Amino acid sequence: MPESEKLREFIYLDVDRVRSLATQLQAAAITAHDEDRVAHERLFMQIEPALLSRAGATARLDSTFDFTANWTPDRFADGQFIHARGVVRFFDFGWLSMALSGLPAVLKKMSKLEMEALRNSDEGKRMSKSQLQQRSRDNQVAITRVEEFKADELGEVCRKLYGQIVRVKVRPSHDHPQCVLVGSASAESFYDSPAALSQKHGIEIDAAWNVLGHLNMSRDSVLSPMQPIPTGNRMEDSFEQITLLMNNAFRIANAPAFPAVSFTPIAIYRALV
Repeated sequence: MPESEKLREFIYLDVDRVRSLATQLQAAAITAHDEDRVAHERLFMQIEPALLSRAGATARLDSTFDFTANWTPDRFADGQFIHARGVVRFFDFGWLSMALSGLPAVLKKMSKLEMEALRNSDEGKRMSKSQLQQRSRDNQVAITRVEEFKADELGEVCRKLYGQIVRVKVRPSHDHPQCVLVGSASAESFYDSPAALSQKHGIEIDAAWNVLGHLNMSRDSVLSPMQPIPTGNRMEDSFEQITLLMNNAFRIANAPAFPAVSFTPIAIYRALV
C-alpha cells in the first residue's frame, strides 16, 4: 500500500509550522469552519509529499540511509527537511521531575506493603527475624539514595531550563546508536498529556515511528562563547554581558554536539495496519 494511503495515528503536530509551510507551498487554506485537528492533519498530509520530494532538500533517515558514510556534518544543511523512522524518546522534564519528587513517598508505601506481604507469605515464614530486618534495611537504603537526588531542587532547575518544552530524541539506526537527532517540541502540540503518553508508550517508542522535521545546523561550535557587541552605553553593555553569560550557559546545557544533530520536529506519527 502506498505510504500516502495508510491510516495514521499522530502523536505530535506543530500546527503553526504546518500552516506556514502550506501557505508558502500555496496549498489549500484552512477555513474558519475547518479549524480543528482533522483539518490540520489533512493539511499536513497534503503538503508532506511536496516537502519530501524537494530535490536535495530532504534526507530520509531509515534503513536505506548509509549512516557510516553519510552521517557527517558536511552532509547536512541548515533548514534541511528530514524524514526519520526509528526509536523515538521523549523527556518532559517538568512532568518527570514532578513525578520524581513523589517517588520517595511511593517507595516507602510500597516497601511497607511488600514487608507485610512477605511476613504473611510462605517465604517470609521461613525467614528469620534478622533476615526480615535486613530486607527492610535494604529497602530503606534504596529509598535514602533516591532522596539524596534532591528531586525538588533538580525539578526546579529543569523547569527553569526547559519550561513547557519536551525534548525529543530520535535514533534512526540500531546499529549506529551515536547517530541521534535531538529536538525541542512544544508540550501543547502533543495529542496526549505527559501522564497518558507515559502510560501508553513509556518514555521511549521502539516501533519505527515516523518523524518529520528540519535540521538546525550551527556553523560555530556550541562551546564557543558569544562575544559582546559594545555600544558605548554602559548600562546596555553590562546587561548584554550578563545576558550572553546566561545564553552561553543555556547553550552548553541544552544544545547537542555532533554526532548528535539538532532538529525541529514538525510531526510524529505511526502508520496503522
